[in-house]
Amino acid sequence: MNFNPLDFPACLEFPLWLEETAWAEHIPFAMFLAAAARPRIFVELGSFRGVSYCAFCQAVNFSKTGTQCYAVDTWQGDAHAGLLEESALTKLKAHHDPLYADFSCLVRATFDEALEHFAEASIDLLHIDGFHTYEAVKRDFETWLPKMSKSGIVLFHDTNVRERDFEVWKFWAEVKATRPHLEFLHGHGLGVLAVGEEVPNALKFLFEADSDAISLIRAFFYQLGSRIEAVKTLRVQQNYIESLQTYERVVKNSRAMRIYRIIKEEGFKSLRKKSFGNPNQDR
Repeated sequence: MNFNPLDFPACLEFPLWLEETAWAEHIPFAMFLAAAARPRIFVELGSFRGVSYCAFCQAVNFSKTGTQCYAVDTWQGDAHAGLLEESALTKLKAHHDPLYADFSCLVRATFDEALEHFAEASIDLLHIDGFHTYEAVKRDFETWLPKMSKSGIVLFHDTNVRERDFEVWKFWAEVKATRPHLEFLHGHGLGVLAVGEEVPNALKFLFEADSDAISLIRAFFYQLGSRIEAVKTLRVQQNYIESLQTYERVVKNSRAMRIYRIIKEEGFKSLRKKSFGNPNQDR
């Protein structure tokens, strides 16, 4: 099969939800995958601020695939992703629920707690993005593998990170050895693994591509993803600048700063001539 992105225009959509994330560069592929594979059930293990998950949901909604989607997370964060403030889930729900609640559910639970709610061989697409040690990734894969359907596809994020105790790469090297697979190297790496005996027709080109075709596939999705990453970076910088400007205004208008300016410009004795009103209340 020759890949024509116009057959899956969802991959050209810009994400509606773009918070701070390490996943931005893979959003076009996520949208393509949801549109092409048309999974009956999609599960994401580890959603954090919901950027990758909402990209899948957006593609499901755009392409009318009829997919039932589930994000599983405690929304507390961890040592790898960082800790999450309690408001993160509230903010995500405010975006997610009006758009996707009719086919998507945010499941606040551990991966083990959520496992029992899915039937054997029922999940067509699984995204594993939880704790990134070798033991954690292996456990997530092995415990959820029986839930995968005969056309199941599993995604592993951070396959190209080799620092601290990130060891997805190590498990990825093992698990891809005997299964059809493709790996994207940008965006910290994304492994795509076919775990069922029946690869969806629209995805076969990913696993049958030669080295030249793989290079083109990687370049295409990298170029799309890099544009989203650039916008995300700009937004983060703008938010940071706005927070600094707000802090600067607060400091400048504080009583302590006004006293400091008077002392610096006019001397300590001049304070006696100034009226600051209630000493317990800023003007």
